[in-house]
Amino acid sequence: MNHARVRGRRLAAAAVTLVLAATGGTLTALPASAAPAATRGAQQTTVPFPRNADVVGAGPSGFLSKTRGSAPEFRWTWYADGSSVVLPGATAASAGGADLVVTVDRSAPVAGRTVKVYDLAQPTAAPVPREVSLDALGEGFFFEGVAGTTMLLGRYQEGASGGQYAVTLDGGTPTARLMTGRAGLQCDDGREGWTDTASALYECRVDATGTDVKVLVDLASGTSKWYPQFEDQWAREGAVSATHVAWREARMSGGRSVHGIVAFERGGTTERWIPSDDDLTDPLYLVGGWVASGQKAHIDSSGYVDGGPNPTKRPFTVQSIATGEKTVLLTAFSSAVAGPGGSLLVRGGTAEHGEGLYRVSPRADGGRPDVELVASTKQSTVVTLTGSTTPTALTGDQVAQGVDFGWDLSRADSRVWLTLTHVASGKSVSTGWQVPEGLDAGTPRRITWHWDGKDLEGADWGRPARNGAYEWKLTARPDDGIGPELVSTGRFTVSRPAAPHDYDDDGTADLLVRDLDGVLWRFGTRPATPGGSLTDTGASRVGGGWQAYDRIEAVGNVAGSAEPDVIARDKTGVLWLYQGTADRDRTLSGRTKIGPGWQAYTELAGGSDLTGDGRADLVATDKAGALWLYKGTGSATAPFAARKQIGTGWGAYNQLTATGNLAGGPAGDLVARDKAGVLWLYLGKGDGTFAARTKVGGGWNAFQHIVGVGDANGDGRADLVASNGDETFYAGTGSWSAPFKKGLPVSLTQDSSYNAVF
Repeated sequence: MNHARVRGRRLAAAAVTLVLAATGGTLTALPASAAPAATRGAQQTTVPFPRNADVVGAGPSGFLSKTRGSAPEFRWTWYADGSSVVLPGATAASAGGADLVVTVDRSAPVAGRTVKVYDLAQPTAAPVPREVSLDALGEGFFFEGVAGTTMLLGRYQEGASGGQYAVTLDGGTPTARLMTGRAGLQCDDGREGWTDTASALYECRVDATGTDVKVLVDLASGTSKWYPQFEDQWAREGAVSATHVAWREARMSGGRSVHGIVAFERGGTTERWIPSDDDLTDPLYLVGGWVASGQKAHIDSSGYVDGGPNPTKRPFTVQSIATGEKTVLLTAFSSAVAGPGGSLLVRGGTAEHGEGLYRVSPRADGGRPDVELVASTKQSTVVTLTGSTTPTALTGDQVAQGVDFGWDLSRADSRVWLTLTHVASGKSVSTGWQVPEGLDAGTPRRITWHWDGKDLEGADWGRPARNGAYEWKLTARPDDGIGPELVSTGRFTVSRPAAPHDYDDDGTADLLVRDLDGVLWRFGTRPATPGGSLTDTGASRVGGGWQAYDRIEAVGNVAGSAEPDVIARDKTGVLWLYQGTADRDRTLSGRTKIGPGWQAYTELAGGSDLTGDGRADLVATDKAGALWLYKGTGSATAPFAARKQIGTGWGAYNQLTATGNLAGGPAGDLVARDKAGVLWLYLGKGDGTFAARTKVGGGWNAFQHIVGVGDANGDGRADLVASNGDETFYAGTGSWSAPFKKGLPVSLTQDSSYNAVF
């Protein structure tokens, strides 16, 4: 047996009889015959159980609890009157079915060499312990646990297996008695497991044969019985009762590993195999002819339940070895210890009776166990949502300012997770809250969260949140892991007006760029400052093969959807439509053929609503200088109506750009650059024609590309981006006489090399 691996596998359970009431699990009153001697005659239904604590020992008169955290408090509570006392200076403590408690301080300089033994049968404000020196017993002893009035020890011995020892705590001179030290038998220590007042179960290996066995030892006489294990590496914690021995095992069946529980009657040789879906590491308890198990609520070193927001957690159940009958006992549990008379004390909860310490007791007829609440935290196992402040619909302006959420919980001692998901993309962010120190578990608690309105993917780039539906999911779990999780969900929508250059539906302008290899990229932008300049938010690859086109234009929504589209002319003159998808990971859909003959045009510009019908239109200049209008139809199969000539003399221009509504007029506008580099503004009238041109200024021949990007900086006015290897941002003013502010250098394409920007 690999003792380095199993050193943490501890002493197994004995004579812990777990049973459910014959009424199908209903809590029953404790029968007078089963009541602890200290409480008979004046039985109190429940006494207080400390919150944020687990049970680590029990006797006829009371129980031992341990608070969670790095500096635990060990407290003994008496059933008789609910009084309690803290046992000072302990890093570990144990009681095993009797009123004797052993504490040990493993911190320096003591280092666990002296244990303190308390007799707590009667309530007292200041119990006086008896000290026992482990060094006086011999070299290498260390404390493992308590079984009734017997202290269990392990022993380190150089060059030999140390064996397992027992010390009777009867007030006389303590003497260590060897339990499992016969020659050729190596046994694992017993610090983590279960025992009764009479026997203990150990895991051992026979050196001569390499056989792994479970060894059941009578603590009074030292006699033992061996039970074979199937495979060492697949045999896990075991348990022993007055009638049975059992442990978890995995076996190969049909080429796969199957989990189950191996059970024997004490003294018998017939194995009983009980299939189980539990993990091999889940604790196992035995009470008479019943096994009990569940997935323990794991508590980390800070006292918090680990496992993240969505752990699986099985309830605490009992199952008959003889019949296979199985019943849920508690909704969840975090700890359990052997009690007197074959009972089990479980720190757990039910929806009906709340959290606390439950005593599970055997029945004389061997039927399902009885269970009762004997100590209560006065805390419901159920976390409820008593109120919330969450949105149902948000505009772009509201999102830009940030959004506050709030939820009111019935329990302060709940660990909480929140996940916000953009439904269409599946992108999400999560955050969590632990329990504040000093907050009483029984008080309500309000959880608040501020969403900054940024996108849920690539938040480090500062992208604005995308349009569409969002779902929030709030998960609250009782901090001790007992009780069901609260899961609450809700939805809201973010909506902004459609933008001609917003290809990922986040309300900000994007630039489409074709690199020198023919790959198309989308570069996101966002305002560097409100109403100021721009900065980039990263690049996304759209696709390759775009070198097939000699003209590519962003034309706004011409195909009837809410997203902007792209047209591309191939080298044979065929014009193609690519519809926008608003999907950041798939910017454009597959192409649709518009028609041939478009090689007749020298310039194309689309995206402005020139006719006032709410749809983007397209203009084109032919080689003779005529200007033609293609009115948008909103149809994906035929996006443009028949052309209509609306001007002549446009051959003077070598760049046309649709800007949207640049100067506050009734329709979209155009800017045109002449061959001398002068830029001119054409204000649309709303009927497909333009007012007389207005000079914007000279020097625009420095740029290869001029792109109307709509309102890019969030001030409500249409803007331009001009590029020639580097980009310059021209913020709109809203004035027809001076439509742009002074250009500001920006880096929106991350210094990429390209031959088309639109």
